[in-house]
Amino acid sequence: MKTINLAVLLILISVLSFGCGKKEEPTKNETVKKDTSSQKTKKPDKIPASNEYMTKSGKVFLINVNKSSESLADIIVTGKGFVFKNDTVKFKDTNPFEKAFVADIDGNGFEDLFIITRSAGSGSQGEILGVASNNDKSYSIISVEEIKKADMKSGKMFEGYMGHDSIYTEKEMLVREFPVYKSSDTNNNPTGGKRKVFYKLSPGETSYQLKVSGKEDVK
Repeated sequence: MKTINLAVLLILISVLSFGCGKKEEPTKNETVKKDTSSQKTKKPDKIPASNEYMTKSGKVFLINVNKSSESLADIIVTGKGFVFKNDTVKFKDTNPFEKAFVADIDGNGFEDLFIITRSAGSGSQGEILGVASNNDKSYSIISVEEIKKADMKSGKMFEGYMGHDSIYTEKEMLVREFPVYKSSDTNNNPTGGKRKVFYKLSPGETSYQLKVSGKEDVK
């Protein structure tokens, strides 16, 4: 009797040992979850902002803005309703887009597109980009006169200019208005009043030219 009980005990020990060493396999109905805690989530591609600006004659300028960083962007302009529909104007590595508007500041009966960008620094300087309508048949880049250091010297158009400007149209003129800084002023406290600088658009040999035409001090 003791021999039989010993044999049964040995068999039970063998069965239990075999069961503990065998790995449990998932059944067909079980869902095996993968550990994704270490996987990086892919960021979605940036969708460029898109805006349409219609002229009085029914032509449309379409602006696409692709931001490459917080301080740089590519601005692409295409058109609708023009005879030459496949024209594309691209401004690469510009300051961030602020606004845009259409205006006929040269009085030729065709509205042009003006894009205003703004630097990301403390000066927050505005920049003008332009696309001219060539009699509503096609469109092309407007050459815009840049502000140089020589223009900011005493007695010049941009004397006391340190950014913080606003750019808009007024009575069929393009205007840049800005606070005037004296040499002792801090960036947040200009004391020289304000100045308006006016721009004139005219056809050039190869493209339309946007140049400074006058100024007005505003106290």
